[in-house]
Amino acid sequence: MRKSILARFSLALLTALVVFCFSSSAFGAATIVIQNNDAAGVGFNDPTPVAPTGGNPGTTLGQQRLNAFQFAANIWGAMLNSNSTITIKADWPALSCTSNSAVLGSAGAASIWRDFSQAPFPGTWYSSALANALTGVDLDATQQEINAHFNVNLGNPGCLDGIHFYLGLDNNHGNDTDLVTVLLHEFSHGLGFQTFTSGSNGQQAIDPQIGQSFPSIYDRFLFDNTTGKTWAQTTMTDAERQASAISVNKLAWNGPRVTIDLQSILATPLLRINSPAGIAGNYTVGTAAFGPPLSFPGITANITQASPNDGCSALTNGAAMSGKIALIDRGNCFFVVKVKNAQNAGAIGVIIANNDAANPTQVVQMGGSDATITIPSLSVSLNNGNTIKSQLGIGINASLLANTTAPSGVDTSGSALLFAPSTFSGGSSVSHWDTSEYPNQLMEPNISGDLTHSVVPVWDLTLSLLKDVGWRGNKIFDSQFFVRQHYLDFLSRSPDSSGLAFWNNEIVSCGLDQACIDLKRINVSAAFYLSIEFQETGYLVYRTYKTTFGDPDGQAVINNVPTVIKVPRVRFNEFLPDSQQIGAGVQVGIGNWQQQLENNKQAYMLAFVQRADFQSAFPSSLTADAFVTQLDTNAGNVLSASEKASLITVLGGTPNDVAKRAQVLRAVAEDDDLKTLEKNRAFVLMQYFGYLRRNPNDAPDTDHSGWKFWLDKLNAFGGDFVNAEMVKAFIVSGEYQGRFGP
Repeated sequence: MRKSILARFSLALLTALVVFCFSSSAFGAATIVIQNNDAAGVGFNDPTPVAPTGGNPGTTLGQQRLNAFQFAANIWGAMLNSNSTITIKADWPALSCTSNSAVLGSAGAASIWRDFSQAPFPGTWYSSALANALTGVDLDATQQEINAHFNVNLGNPGCLDGIHFYLGLDNNHGNDTDLVTVLLHEFSHGLGFQTFTSGSNGQQAIDPQIGQSFPSIYDRFLFDNTTGKTWAQTTMTDAERQASAISVNKLAWNGPRVTIDLQSILATPLLRINSPAGIAGNYTVGTAAFGPPLSFPGITANITQASPNDGCSALTNGAAMSGKIALIDRGNCFFVVKVKNAQNAGAIGVIIANNDAANPTQVVQMGGSDATITIPSLSVSLNNGNTIKSQLGIGINASLLANTTAPSGVDTSGSALLFAPSTFSGGSSVSHWDTSEYPNQLMEPNISGDLTHSVVPVWDLTLSLLKDVGWRGNKIFDSQFFVRQHYLDFLSRSPDSSGLAFWNNEIVSCGLDQACIDLKRINVSAAFYLSIEFQETGYLVYRTYKTTFGDPDGQAVINNVPTVIKVPRVRFNEFLPDSQQIGAGVQVGIGNWQQQLENNKQAYMLAFVQRADFQSAFPSSLTADAFVTQLDTNAGNVLSASEKASLITVLGGTPNDVAKRAQVLRAVAEDDDLKTLEKNRAFVLMQYFGYLRRNPNDAPDTDHSGWKFWLDKLNAFGGDFVNAEMVKAFIVSGEYQGRFGP
């Protein structure tokens, strides 16, 4: 075993810089601690009084800086597995600056190791944090794992004038630079998102004790498309690596995790005109640094010209704009003003048409910041804008989307490109993603204003790369991913941007308070079951099966005695498509969701009563009285005498009429007494359906003992799921977390 002292002698080789240029446009977890390396009165010790901001409760500048550091450290610590504490030695020196650019920070491994116990590859350098995680012990408890330096002068005259670090924890940074985002970026370098091979001369890191060089684990996945070699191959020369570092679109990452994950992350933003046929097709677009990124399949609606055309004041055609994509001309005000005015008028998306007659084919990238913008926007050239305008009279339908079938920033084999500009940039080249990737990635060399604090697949490739180099971790501990998964598991749809932001903020608002975070995760999770959307879709499906079939016999072990109990009839493979049918196109609070829900319910009930199993349970020979009585009996005798009589009257002399049967079935299934009666039983069942995606008696269980245990406990606590610790038990279970990691 040998330990490198290279990092101590030449930190510049092991750090990576983030440069911001001013322009007008319960699996294991890791404990990460911040070691204050600042002198008295400086950096973390700066006593300047400040007001708490963005969930950061610090009352001095130094304390807020330290809180932001620990907050970012906790994000990584929650997701990565390590038995060894990761120490980040950090300080706030004066780093390189000009009035319109600045080095925000630098960080990297404090030391590197090779040939340690459990090392996956021999003769390969690993960052100390990763080496400790892989071997299971701290290889040198006397030394920190990561060194980090941040620019104390940012925003002062002569250092990116006027652009300061935003110290809040909520990412509402406005025109400032979000410190937490930069910290997540820099900590990633220290965790292993960096090569220890010099890109400037191609030389691999040398072990000074023996005078021999070795590749880093990062090098094993650096693939040069010109030579067809990875940087770790012994046949690749220093000169070839040096050339590879400045090869422009030829240096790629061929790690398997990244290559798979990028297919659902990277995309090409575009405007797709669906009709009329004469202008239908895909159009090149510019993207916005504000608002939600474009997604797949994106949004689809008709295009309406804003009035006024430049969108610089409140739109006067709000009635025509509601639910449409607004077409707005560039000029006279900021992009964020135009998009916000369209959003206020009810638009669900915006297209900005360029007005530069001297460059009629040019598309612009739209800068700006406004955290209240929740709709996507893009820009098109002057020529394409005119093409769209020429057809507005006959109606244009369009989609704003990110085309995942054509990922950006990849080579011809589908591997993600790394930053390899024609002029080598120390601290940036090789150890970052290429800037051509969309959406913007955390580990590009420049920090973008639209980045979130999520580092996991769906939005970002950082965790994917760290897994390629050897880390184990679980993305379910990313708060935004956690919320998104609940939309998928309980509402069977992708989240709307405002809903995702709201529920994620519920968790993030806890800041550094872990007990608060744990409780918020429970409450946010339960909120999806309790939501109007689920109650009117998934819970209705449950009650429909209950009303139709009653409760069949099931098995459970009670006090060590096998016992027959009554269990819910609906099975997961029935529940899922039925709830998706009722919920199709329904998003509470968005559009005319009530009418869509009503239409879906009517269609569902009509189809349900015509199913073979329903007709077998309710043969056509049943009288109206017998039909209603059987439904009521199955439901638990929830109908009053008058309610029952009313439903018998509905059936009248044609009790076999499918439309009337559907009406009566729905009436019983939506009875308020039934909703109350079955609330706890359904809540427990949905823990299995939502979190575990299986029936309560499916493997690894063999009967309904687990369902019965949690039902009894929830009943004992009067439905209080927090004190019953039911939701908590499911979201921390190995079976649930195992769906998403390590």
